[in-house]
Amino acid sequence: MTRVVSSLPTDGVTFLLTDIEGSTRAWQAAPHEMTAPVSRHYEILDAAIAAHHGQRPEEQGEGDSIVAVFHTAADGVAAALDAQLALRRELPNLPVRMALHSGDAMLRDEHNYVGLTIIRCARIRACGHGQQILLSDRTAIEVDGELPTGTGVADLGVYGLRDLAGRERIWQLTHPDLPASFPPLKAGASSSGNLPAPISSFVGRGSELAELSHSIAQHRLVSLVGESGIGKSRLAIAVAGAAADSLPGGVWWIPMPATPEFEADALLGAIAQACAIDRAEHDDPLTAVITHFRAAADALLVIDDAEPASAMAVQQLLGRCPSVRVLATGRHALSIAGEVVHHVAPLLVAPAEITDAATLQQFDAIRLFLERARAARGSAEFDHDDLVAAAEVCRHVGGVPLALELAAARSAAISLTELAAGLAALPASTGVGLAGTLASSIAWSYQLLDEQSQRVFRRLAVFVGAFEIDAATAVAADDLTEREVVTAVQGLVAQHLLTVDEQSGRLALPPAIRRFAHERLADSADRGAVVRRHGSWFAAIAERFASADDDMPVSLLAPDEPDVIAALATAIADDEHTIAHRIIGSLGNRWSLADHEEMLTDAADWLSGRSPADGEEQWAAAVARLCAAFADRPDAGIHGLAEEARAVAEVVHDAASARLLDDTIERLTTPRREAAGTVRLDMTATT
Repeated sequence: MTRVVSSLPTDGVTFLLTDIEGSTRAWQAAPHEMTAPVSRHYEILDAAIAAHHGQRPEEQGEGDSIVAVFHTAADGVAAALDAQLALRRELPNLPVRMALHSGDAMLRDEHNYVGLTIIRCARIRACGHGQQILLSDRTAIEVDGELPTGTGVADLGVYGLRDLAGRERIWQLTHPDLPASFPPLKAGASSSGNLPAPISSFVGRGSELAELSHSIAQHRLVSLVGESGIGKSRLAIAVAGAAADSLPGGVWWIPMPATPEFEADALLGAIAQACAIDRAEHDDPLTAVITHFRAAADALLVIDDAEPASAMAVQQLLGRCPSVRVLATGRHALSIAGEVVHHVAPLLVAPAEITDAATLQQFDAIRLFLERARAARGSAEFDHDDLVAAAEVCRHVGGVPLALELAAARSAAISLTELAAGLAALPASTGVGLAGTLASSIAWSYQLLDEQSQRVFRRLAVFVGAFEIDAATAVAADDLTEREVVTAVQGLVAQHLLTVDEQSGRLALPPAIRRFAHERLADSADRGAVVRRHGSWFAAIAERFASADDDMPVSLLAPDEPDVIAALATAIADDEHTIAHRIIGSLGNRWSLADHEEMLTDAADWLSGRSPADGEEQWAAAVARLCAAFADRPDAGIHGLAEEARAVAEVVHDAASARLLDDTIERLTTPRREAAGTVRLDMTATT
């Protein structure tokens, strides 16, 4: 390898940094097979750098990385393109990633660079993937108009970079002979993360917001604890939004789905989904999440509706990712060392003896109720009697924000005085304290719905995650038309019994309301039919994803994954074998229940005790996929069905399942071969 080490430039230069993605693992797996390709890769890079007037410092960089410097951005980009194209032609399985950044440089000595310019370039390189060329915003600006023929730049967004202040817009160099799409950058977060944009104003809790903002800046784990509907989530969004500018890694909203599985697995899956983390490259979801955030700038994870069962996963994440902070909401604290617990109380309610209009409007509960009532009524005018009635409403619901929202939505149809009287006439709740008050408010809102809307409301409780309107119509329709379901859904949204995400358009039942609806569904005569329609819908989702192969990214399944898992768990519990077989049979290399180990074990235990009945053609596919999932556990009971399933697969002409089962049978009957001598150089999936 040649070096040009004299007269290294410092003013207005462009750095090109490269490395081989996943090289450490590849060297450990096949050291002899790596030697020749890596040597040739250096020759290709040296030739491209020299051809475009670049220079290389003396032994700068680490591992299989290189550093080159150019007088112009155009030369640096041209060298990177030539090198990447040559590497793809000669060494297609060697994943080299490249990054370019421009600026003034500093020399440590006459042969090596130091300073923020080269550090920023290294951080950008760490974000990329093999065969990808990334440009900083400054390099993209400087090279504008001088790009090599046939190339362009694609804006990948604004990101925080580890240990660096501020955020960086990152671009990708495009060319017809380079891959067009890659997984999300390994940068930790875009500029805003995915924090939900509030659709209504944040009212009250000014002192709490200030206190929590200070707390999250001083501590790495803060928990907001309180009853359902008390306003924990809305307060957490406000706190995270206020902190966003000081967190270059962004803020990430992690809603916890109501899954039937172990909470830690659910949490890790939710983090991976929200942050677009590719779990396929790692052995387990915890490793995937930790690897992602260890390379990230300072970031805040807001875990909504967390439960103590997820405490271990949170503790491991905080212990191994020093740049991460966590703001959790839940009914209970996580009980982790270093946790700062803030108990969220109801909004302050005016005592009955206060009737002065100006004084009443100083109470947070009344201010929130009046603002939401104005939005519902389309009117900003309230007289003195309205204010007195509003205060009475707030006392009836105990200052619980969700109950106030429900009551305000009802005020669109009746006067505030009538609203207060209706709440006063409610029967005594079977619950106690704030939980009982909220339950009474939800029950009252439910009773005021027409019978058709009540049916739709009950049926939507079968969803455990956020869902799309077409899923809602498929599951809730039955004896209702699609138009009737959509009309009912619109009414539920208007009454605050159903929420809609403004960005994705997905619908969801707030946790407390979903629990109420689920109780009504469990007692209804159509519960079985609703569950079967839900299972059939999400079995079809899993099947479509499985049949799409690599054409459909894993991220497209992620929003529906909680309901796919719930549908499988329910099908197993109810012995709905057709739905269970369809979901299990859709497992594949890119999406599998391996991230849900308890569910995987339950599925295998259930299937191991069942032989196929007449017409169960999907039984063999389910056995084949579970045998593949338990490939490293030859003693698993599911393997006892491999021979029988192989025969069934042949009868029903299921070639794909037959091949999987052939692999299983061979693995079970042939002694395990030594890993040495079977390692092949193919690093396209290494990390």
